[in-house]
Amino acid sequence: MFKRRKMGATYVRSPAQNVQTAMAGNASKVVFAIFICILYLVILFVLVGILRFLYVEFGSMDPNTTVIYLYNTPYCLPLKIAGIVFILFYVFRDKMTNR
Repeated sequence: MFKRRKMGATYVRSPAQNVQTAMAGNASKVVFAIFICILYLVILFVLVGILRFLYVEFGSMDPNTTVIYLYNTPYCLPLKIAGIVFILFYVFRDKMTNR
């Protein structure tokens, strides 16, 4: 059986405790990143809807064009990918979340 070593007034943490702390931090980051990515995609969908409305009312877009069709076009794909990559990079590399 292993004993903890006492170093002055503090105790040395076991490797299992270090892994537990790291896993809890990463799990919360994953859940937060998923929530923020879903929120980003919903906001992007709303913005595409607003742009569709403006193009139909003030532009020359066909009124039968749906928002979901515009949302799934290849022009919107880079916005989805870039936004999700930025969110993941921000959540996992931000110094505030590493404290």
